[in-house]
Amino acid sequence: MFGDWGWNEQRAQAQQQRYHQFLNRAREGKLVCIELGAGCDIPTVRHECESVEGALIRINPRDSYVAGNAVSIPLGALDALQQIDLIMGPA
Repeated sequence: MFGDWGWNEQRAQAQQQRYHQFLNRAREGKLVCIELGAGCDIPTVRHECESVEGALIRINPRDSYVAGNAVSIPLGALDALQQIDLIMGPA
C-alpha cells in the first residue's frame, strides 16, 4: 500500500475473512455501526458503514449528515459518546 513493500496479503485476506464472519454473526441480532469523525472526507469508512445491514450512527462535528433512517450527531466523538452513555445510564 503506497510503496509499503512489507504488505502481507495473507494477513489482509485473513482479516477480511474474520470481518465478514463477524458481520454474518452480527446480522443474526441487531447491528449498529458507529462512525466516528469520518464523514465524507474518508469515503472508505463512509461506504462501509452505509453498506452494512443495520443502524448507522454518524458522529462528526462538521459533517454529520446522513440520509435515510440513520442518526446524525453533530458533535465531537468523545462528547457524543459521553452524551450517549449518560442517556443510556448504567447497564
